[in-house]
Amino acid sequence: MSGDRSLKDLTSVKKIWEIAKPYRSRIFYGIIFSLMVSGISGLIAWLVKPVLDIIFVEKQYKYLKILPPAIILLYFVKGLLSFSQTYLMQSAGMKIVRDLRNRLYHTILYLQVNYFHKESSGVLVSRLINDIEIVKHAVPKILSNVSIQLPTIVVLTGVAVYRRWDIAVLTFVLMPFIAFWTRKLGKMSKVKMKRALYTISILAQRVNEAVQGIKIIKVFNQEGERERIFGRENQQYYRQMIKVVRLKEGAKLVTDIVTGLAIAGVLWYGSSLVVKGVITTGDFFSVLTAIFMLFVPVKKLGEAYTKLQEVMAAIERIFQVFETPTEQDGTIKIVEFNKKIRFNGVSFIYPGTERTVLKDINIEIGAGEILALVGESGAGKSTLVDLIPRFYHPVKGSIEIDGIDIENMELKSLRSLVGIVSQDVVLFNDTLRENIAFGQNDAPLEIIKDAARQAHASDFIESLPEGYDTIIGERGVKLSGGQRQRIAIARAILNNPPILILDEATSSLDAVSESLVQQALEVLMKSRTTIIIAHRLSTILNANRIMVLDRGEITDSGTHEELMKKCPVYIKLYDTFSATDNTSGDSQDL
Repeated sequence: MSGDRSLKDLTSVKKIWEIAKPYRSRIFYGIIFSLMVSGISGLIAWLVKPVLDIIFVEKQYKYLKILPPAIILLYFVKGLLSFSQTYLMQSAGMKIVRDLRNRLYHTILYLQVNYFHKESSGVLVSRLINDIEIVKHAVPKILSNVSIQLPTIVVLTGVAVYRRWDIAVLTFVLMPFIAFWTRKLGKMSKVKMKRALYTISILAQRVNEAVQGIKIIKVFNQEGERERIFGRENQQYYRQMIKVVRLKEGAKLVTDIVTGLAIAGVLWYGSSLVVKGVITTGDFFSVLTAIFMLFVPVKKLGEAYTKLQEVMAAIERIFQVFETPTEQDGTIKIVEFNKKIRFNGVSFIYPGTERTVLKDINIEIGAGEILALVGESGAGKSTLVDLIPRFYHPVKGSIEIDGIDIENMELKSLRSLVGIVSQDVVLFNDTLRENIAFGQNDAPLEIIKDAARQAHASDFIESLPEGYDTIIGERGVKLSGGQRQRIAIARAILNNPPILILDEATSSLDAVSESLVQQALEVLMKSRTTIIIAHRLSTILNANRIMVLDRGEITDSGTHEELMKKCPVYIKLYDTFSATDNTSGDSQDL
């Protein structure tokens, strides 16, 4: 198990090294500077002997005049080199982290849609922010510490061994003890950190849920309960992090104890050799200085190892996202839609489940046709249309547009053919202008205004103090439901897709908003191939064809009049709708 973990850590380090490829020259020069800093540290320890023996033992005090400026010069050069080394390593580390964050965001954008059914938004946000933040703080320090402390240890060890190997051995016999406990506590710290990172991602999810569902929380008086749950999980995070702190400080404690034992042993043995006249005072203090200086980089190297284990926990979680399959692009570019969409024996099962959502679907949808899909909730209507822009892939069968299998098409060109307006409108915390132009980012303002007019949105937009430059808040929270729908329709009009999918586009609107949105939809549907799901009865009646889905299968199709004569499922849906519509004015999904 330990071997597997070490191999996993090595793999993670290799991956980071690959990301660091553009900045290896910085790291190389940083290492050169660190070697020079280590050399000066060794020189300081080396000079202790001649300084003590020549100036103080032999009483050649004339050298005292050059000693202070020499020390100042040495420390100035060391400081300058150390600054350069730290700057290069820190900048390289920060660039690596910047690229890592960009790559992670890029990967998230290109993940398959089914991934987002398995992983919560809080977990992804936590990996992008918290996990990367750990890497951001740690990687530059680790690069800096390892590059400067390791050669310093080597140089100072060389000085100590050269001056008096037997005294140095008293120190080195304790080093394996430090290495063993640093490694053991570091591995334990990694395990605890992984748990803590998972818990903080859950906390991020709780915050996201609270923000998105604040009205529901309040109307059901669940503030106290949600606070209790968050407090419990936050306490769990605290416990996990305090364990990490204990392990980190435990590694430092071991180093401090061993340092004390080593220095005590050196003082006892070395002073006895001085008293016996075996070595000079200069020899002894040169070795002692080297050993004193040696334990500082040893301690920092141990801290760097412990920090590295924490980073490995974050990196493993980040690379889990990198290693998740992303969308596979096709090679055929399609620029227009002229003939038909064809489903050839399509079946679908959501990944990780066993229930067949769609069974052997065979459909042809002609260019310019209006097709309505009706069926009870869970019949597979939304899943069927989600297959067209390749949000999901059939487990069996194929889908063709103008005779070309969509699996072979460039995703960008395929999706440029499709526009979607749904009940759950997605808007961004940006201006109305940017939201309408989403997908056509360089569109002139006049074109945007024209799309808004066609969507019956221009009146309310122009009544706002900042007009098209109004920031609409997260998910368009500053707008009403009808206004959000009309912005989504304006966006679709501006993008001008030949294939249009309307997924419950007016199911939750009041009568006035419905009327405006319905008028906007009629403009949008002109000269387009339109697939309507659970839309208003008036639109369904105007469809060229109505298709009935029941438990993932097409049970019948035809016009409204034809289905009322022969399809029991459709008759039941229509009767339910009529009863509801007559009593409340609201519509029932078909």
